[in-house]
Amino acid sequence: MKARWIITAVSAALFFGGSLLTSLRDPWFQGLRRPDWLTFEFLIPFIWIFIWICTTMSAILVWERSSKRFRPWLLMGMYAAIAILTSAYSPIVVEFRSLIGGMIVGGLATVLVYILAFLVKPISQTASWLFLPYALWGPIGTYLTWVLIQLNF
Repeated sequence: MKARWIITAVSAALFFGGSLLTSLRDPWFQGLRRPDWLTFEFLIPFIWIFIWICTTMSAILVWERSSKRFRPWLLMGMYAAIAILTSAYSPIVVEFRSLIGGMIVGGLATVLVYILAFLVKPISQTASWLFLPYALWGPIGTYLTWVLIQLNF
């Protein structure tokens, strides 16, 4: 089986796995006070789908452009760590009712995105640029979680 299909399948499993465990449509989460400027909340799932697709494409490019002698297992592990942290956001926030935990995993995933974008640049500049949506959205999502903490606790 081609590596691109394996990477895509693992990525999809992690993406949907997080949403299958819990949902941000949970009544407790929906009952939280939100900032007045959060008028685009309905777009957030679509933003994340786009980010996930870009990150998956980046992983595929890095794998395919690496030499057959040196497979970037450590880099793939970092991609997986980002996916796991990102997928863990909803269960941590909803099941544990921990916005602080969500802010921590979201912030950590964003930091790993910056590091990984730098590390993959020598292998593929395109793969590095595909992190741009996450690199832009990650701080916004982390800040939004921080604002939710301020408004609700």
